[in-house]
Amino acid sequence: MNTVLRFAPALLVVMLSRAQSTSTPSNAISLAGSGYSVPSAGLAVAPGQVIVLQVNGVTTAINSPIAAVGGPNGLPLTLASISVDLIQGNAANVTNLPLRGIYQTNCMTPCSGVTGITLQIPFELGSNSGGLFAPFPQLRISQNGTPVGGVSLILVTDNVHVLNTCDYDQIYISAAFSVPQNVCAAAVMGGTGLYLNSLYNLARGGDELAMWLFGMGATTAFGQLSNLVQPFLLNFDFRPNAKASPAVPGYGVTSAPLYAAHVGEGTYQVNFVVPAVPAGLPACDGVKIKSNLTVTISGPNSYDAAQICVVVP
Repeated sequence: MNTVLRFAPALLVVMLSRAQSTSTPSNAISLAGSGYSVPSAGLAVAPGQVIVLQVNGVTTAINSPIAAVGGPNGLPLTLASISVDLIQGNAANVTNLPLRGIYQTNCMTPCSGVTGITLQIPFELGSNSGGLFAPFPQLRISQNGTPVGGVSLILVTDNVHVLNTCDYDQIYISAAFSVPQNVCAAAVMGGTGLYLNSLYNLARGGDELAMWLFGMGATTAFGQLSNLVQPFLLNFDFRPNAKASPAVPGYGVTSAPLYAAHVGEGTYQVNFVVPAVPAGLPACDGVKIKSNLTVTISGPNSYDAAQICVVVP
């Protein structure tokens, strides 16, 4: 035992000396990922999905976030001299993508700040891919009309994301005025149509609520108020601060949405009824219990959830 105790400090000293002897004069490495699987070579996207494309290597300086304003011809194709094209198919069909917003992080030299570009993937993604052996579609990024790089895309049926007031996408939820700025709230609204669900606007069992999302995939027709191609299920988990959990029979309360459709500009709406609230459920207090009902929506490929607060019996 004494030998072990004497050895442990000696080992620590060796490890510290080795750590201190290593120096890195400059950092030419940027993190690609971590974990126990090979990072994906492409970005998974669904047809019609609104995404924030975050990339390194854009040299154009963007001093403050820019939220695009649509004009007679729609949203701009260029923001701060940056444009993005979708390239797909053996014939390399090019589609100029409207941009919704752009921002850039600040960092100390030498480093490459992250540029975030908000855009919508066209619903036509994959429809003119050119066959089984066509190359992966790509998003090509240009500065002042000159291509500077690109990102490969992997087409999936759905890539669900529930809108949240803390999303940094340069898209603003008008009803967020009812939620304090330091509170992250899912875009779920009650019957009044004025306020988002929060500690200050609780839902009740039997209420019909509406939830807004990105990434629910293909629709029966392009444009507004079009039905979804693939089915989605809901799971209701009455536990404080519960994480998203896909709809699985026998776990939680599952149901289908009352209404689910694309309502325009890449935004989807899902309506549902809050099930009966179980007795003894702890109430939201905004500190330890920030939600007491987690509503998860599941598609064939993905799931996400809204954590909301309900009135307890």
